[in-house]
Amino acid sequence: MQYNEVMQNIYQAKGESLSEQYFDLGLLYKDSIQKSVKNLGKKRARLSVIRRNVAAKAWEIARASTQCREFCECLSAWAKGAEISNEQAMWMLADNLSGCQTMMIRYGSGVALLHTEEEFIDAEHIELHMKDPCTVMINEAGVPSYTLVYNNLMPGCGLYGFKHDVLIAIDTLFVTEDQVEQVQKPLLANMISWLMWRSKAEDLVPEKVVEMITSLGELVDGYAINVVYKVDKWVEGYKLILARSEATIERLGSQPGDYLRQTNLIDPAYPRMKWATPVKRIWRGGYRHFIERYKTLDKCAKLGAQYTHKCVNKSNLLQAHKMIQQFILIDQKNAFVNNDLGALCIGFLDNALTSVSCTRNFEKMSKFAYIVDLE
Repeated sequence: MQYNEVMQNIYQAKGESLSEQYFDLGLLYKDSIQKSVKNLGKKRARLSVIRRNVAAKAWEIARASTQCREFCECLSAWAKGAEISNEQAMWMLADNLSGCQTMMIRYGSGVALLHTEEEFIDAEHIELHMKDPCTVMINEAGVPSYTLVYNNLMPGCGLYGFKHDVLIAIDTLFVTEDQVEQVQKPLLANMISWLMWRSKAEDLVPEKVVEMITSLGELVDGYAINVVYKVDKWVEGYKLILARSEATIERLGSQPGDYLRQTNLIDPAYPRMKWATPVKRIWRGGYRHFIERYKTLDKCAKLGAQYTHKCVNKSNLLQAHKMIQQFILIDQKNAFVNNDLGALCIGFLDNALTSVSCTRNFEKMSKFAYIVDLE
């Protein structure tokens, strides 16, 4: 397979500098961004107003931080391209309740990171979050970074991002938003995910990330950020559970077959992290829906354990991607494929390669949407 034959499904941002490229991406998705801003501005529910106010305050805090300088420059350029204000751009970073599920599993030569991203299709079958191009690439001094994109969210925030030696997948957590308006230095989880996506592999050590978060402010929302990265020829994996002021690190084991899994549900093992709404009313299907997702991911990990002693290399890379796509989207179709499923991302990271595939075509599995070999 020639990898360059499928790259047409990835949009390469135009411009030399990062800010120029983010201006281009804002322009690319301008219509969707403006529509989302208009819809958010109309909402008068107390929680919606609080989110907008906190987002504006978080912007002012970020502007005063040297650690957030690049983030602020890129967000400003993205907002300018979309012809909205910086504060309005932050509104969408604060409006992040979407559905997804993630699993990382160690195999013979590295770690795989699997992630399904929700699309959200309304009653008129209109795609609310994704539209082509659903993946973008930015290029900084010849070094490419890729990210799956919601058309109304700053690229690199949330979703699934990847580059050489780094894979990151995000799951939103439905945590309480009580008293968020009283937080003195509010910080949005989407800001953290963007900063992590932009970080070098050696800076993704979980303790360093938690230290960075603490120095920037206090989160007012929550994410489970799943990270696979390579340092000194060893692939590490962990899940960083962020819920307001709490941070919990869950590390991937070192043996083939060891795995971590996550849905939007806060694991019952973390009872201090409170719910945003009563558990029976969480999203569609409620609490049981997410418990079943947990069970499905456990089942998949056990079924896949027979392959985890194997290694992935150039000769079997395409086969490995296709095998997992077949398993999730066809063999386990009833568990994973629904009206809201927007994309499946599969990433491998080991000493030999960093590789990611993504597909949005769930009915015709004859070929990939794309596969990127970053070696």
